Amino acid sequence: MLRRQCTREYKIMPIERKVRELLGLKKGQRGPKEVAVSQWIGISMDEIIRMKPNPTKWVLNRWPLVEMQMYRYDCLRWMDEHGFEEPKKSACYFCPYHDNSTWQNMMDHDPESFEKAVKMDELIRDGIRGTKEKLYLHRSMKPLKDCDFDPDRDQFDMFDNECEGMCGV
Repeated sequence: MLRRQCTREYKIMPIERKVRELLGLKKGQRGPKEVAVSQWIGISMDEIIRMKPNPTKWVLNRWPLVEMQMYRYDCLRWMDEHGFEEPKKSACYFCPYHDNSTWQNMMDHDPESFEKAVKMDELIRDGIRGTKEKLYLHRSMKPLKDCDFDPDRDQFDMFDNECEGMCGV
């Protein structure tokens, strides 16, 4: 199995770079000795297990939804009351942790993204970064275009809701 790196490389690192840029810090330059940044993270009460202190001592993580004791359904109700559409959970179109219902929904309602995922699945088949095994986006270890997305064969949560990401609110 490959290491899970999406959250770190595509969410956390770009935010860290931007924060350093906003503070005027050059690459490799040390940050302030005291807290200089309050970083708000959209984790709700349902995801409280994901709350972690920031490893950068001069960045203080805040979780306003938790501070207001808001659950996902509270957020959805607030959005509805203020005229916003219900947001979909965020994820990359090629995420190998999609469950069958997500793949089926993408195939039915976002065929362009599904086709892109099929192409990505084919692209990774012969491995990346020195892997020897054949790689697949679907846990069945079959090409995505050939998969049966029967919900009775759905993927289980392999990480027990443990994620460092900021997605899913």
